Amino acid sequence: MRRAPLLFAMCAVAALLGCERPANVGAGLAPPPAVAPSAPPDASPPSPRDASPAAPASRAPADAAAAAPADAITLLAGGDVCLGKALGQELLRDPAHDLFASVAALFAAADVRFVNLENQLSDQGGETQHPRQPLVFTGPPAGADALARAGVDVVSLANNHMWDYGKGAFLETLDHLERAGVAYAGAGRTRLRAYAPVIVERRGFRVAVLAVTGIWNQGSLWQHPAREFVAAAERDGLAAAVRTARKQPGVDAVVVSYHGGTEYLDTPLPQARAVARAAIDAGADAFLGHHPHVLQGIELRRGRPIFYSLGNFIMKVRRTGPAVELGMLARLRLRRGAPPLAEICPVRSEGLGTVPLAADPRRAETEAAFLERMRHLAAFVDAEPAIGPFAADGCAPLEGSAAAAPAAPARNASAIR
Repeated sequence: MRRAPLLFAMCAVAALLGCERPANVGAGLAPPPAVAPSAPPDASPPSPRDASPAAPASRAPADAAAAAPADAITLLAGGDVCLGKALGQELLRDPAHDLFASVAALFAAADVRFVNLENQLSDQGGETQHPRQPLVFTGPPAGADALARAGVDVVSLANNHMWDYGKGAFLETLDHLERAGVAYAGAGRTRLRAYAPVIVERRGFRVAVLAVTGIWNQGSLWQHPAREFVAAAERDGLAAAVRTARKQPGVDAVVVSYHGGTEYLDTPLPQARAVARAAIDAGADAFLGHHPHVLQGIELRRGRPIFYSLGNFIMKVRRTGPAVELGMLARLRLRRGAPPLAEICPVRSEGLGTVPLAADPRRAETEAAFLERMRHLAAFVDAEPAIGPFAADGCAPLEGSAAAAPAAPARNASAIR
């Protein structure tokens, strides 16, 4: 198969943040092998939370004719969640600790909740961070239960930390998520399962979630044993997977999760732009980016939102300033046969958790900083939508396309204060 290595810029800053990678790893990834994303999944048990891996095209929901499906559902998507390091130690001390308590109201108002899980979930005898390699870490098994208690329905496992403690810990991660009833995308016990979408159904509305990574800490993913288990980002392959998912019987919406870019950089890389636009052109309803650990701009394409980076959601932030402290949740009203209605809900990292705008004692200050940050980021994307007024729940609608600002050179976000 034709090789087309993907070029990624190196990280401009060496300082550590939460679950980031060092600047000298994460080389470009080669295209995946020819995989039919709709092929039957492996023999792993299905999630009991109304989610399942992509089924053969001939299989439809057993109750499809029993009830009229809903015309729309709400999906709430967060960026990077790291349950290793200090957060992992907190879960070891108190397995019932609710890391998501502050966003319970937002979670309760959604039909489907999605995050990127930026760590394995494995028992390392009380260790949640390697003593000599600080960028190698894991969450404890209780992390799966914490996700389930919060109501997280789907996580992406397609990211650069999914092999930190090796294959055994990776497979243990799948076991714990399945035990807790949390569905996952972008990884599996077979290559076919890794590239297949996970399909979540709510009130007869079916959304297919695909996840891929453009970053791998051990060099080229396709020269690494994990190539059989984790889905890599490649423009044409992802577009084909979106088209295949779109053709699945009864699928009403397709959402793509992408882990890639360069940490702390304000502007999306050309590769991220190409992957995102190809996914939308192939039929995806939304594109959810993460990994830079800072917000990046939002772009509307064919009426569908591209979130180049949602920033951090739940993770211990070591640096200060709005550039690294601010993140957002994307709230999508997925509609059958129409573009989604999109809203954004700012969050602010604080301590071991996150503070949503509605509960922020510094709400006015945070809202102003967030809007200023988004105005700055608008210079780096095309068709940036306008942000409407924030409601009492701390969320604001994206209102059409604003005039595109002139392109500006890439800058390191750590300089923004």
